[in-house]
Amino acid sequence: VRLNRTRQIKDDVVKRLGELDTAIELGGQAGIQYSGVITPYDTLSATVDVVWDVAGAHKGRIITPTVSFLTPVSRGAAVVLSVSADHVDDNFNDYYFSVSPAGSIASGLPSYQAEGGFKSAGVNALFTYDLNGDITDGGFALFALAGYSRLFGDAKNSPITSIRGSADQFIGGVGLGYTF
Repeated sequence: VRLNRTRQIKDDVVKRLGELDTAIELGGQAGIQYSGVITPYDTLSATVDVVWDVAGAHKGRIITPTVSFLTPVSRGAAVVLSVSADHVDDNFNDYYFSVSPAGSIASGLPSYQAEGGFKSAGVNALFTYDLNGDITDGGFALFALAGYSRLFGDAKNSPITSIRGSADQFIGGVGLGYTF
């Protein structure tokens, strides 16, 4: 589910461009993994996700290659580091980053026609700690996530980003999880 600009738009200028419909994206993932890269317990994986909007919002496609490395740092804790990128088609970038002539009049932003390509690349770090001290047996665990991504191409050059936003994107979170 992609909720970009579907509600609670904080920037008054971007709000004048109007809310967008919610995209529902479905697709598949393929990948390979190799265990025992540095220690017998770590895993290196490479995956590719391909999803399409099936709800008719952006009507586009996103391809996301990812490389991840998971390693335990103790019996009860593990770290996952990942690098990924998003390649999008013309429909996706047009929906989220173009400014139509009518949108230009409403917002004061210049008209802009976004085309597909690499939209972003980023890195994430996930730390998890099993509450019973053993990550091998499942149960409850605490986790923390930090990430950074950078917009590229037409997504970066769009007036929505270059004038009203930022090409630098940050994410963070903490939570409680349960593994079966």
